[in-house]
Amino acid sequence: MFIYRCHVRTPWLDMNGHMNARTYFEVFSDAGDLALRDLGFDLSYLAGGHSVFTGDVHITYGREILAGGSLTVATRILDLDVRRFVLHQEMTDDRNGALAATAEQLQLNVGVVSRKVEPFCPEIFERLRQARGGQGASPPRNVGRVASLIAGAPAR
Repeated sequence: MFIYRCHVRTPWLDMNGHMNARTYFEVFSDAGDLALRDLGFDLSYLAGGHSVFTGDVHITYGREILAGGSLTVATRILDLDVRRFVLHQEMTDDRNGALAATAEQLQLNVGVVSRKVEPFCPEIFERLRQARGGQGASPPRNVGRVASLIAGAPAR
């Protein structure tokens, strides 16, 4: 599991006085980038002819985030195969430890020249597999949610 922390800044707020939807995406993206770097998806991976592209993102909002606080985003690998993996992220409000939002990101291994999805290098695939195996037993929340009027309220 990968941990990212940040402070909520006033420019992130919208007219309702809480964090804007765009900023949730930005925070989840920054947390994901940190996890990717820790997994070996860095400039040397790019120089080796591979990169990671985001194929899908889904965010579920659970609680408002107000200015002045801090956030923690825990990122884990939910699923993977030889060409793709899914990151699951949980954003908590450090003031009270409450779940504020979750995100799922589908990451694709792409050849820099081909611009097509290709298998991971064996070392990277093994690193992903090991990271997925060492994440603890707590089940992720809001997995596989879709935008729907009948889906019900997300986990909080």
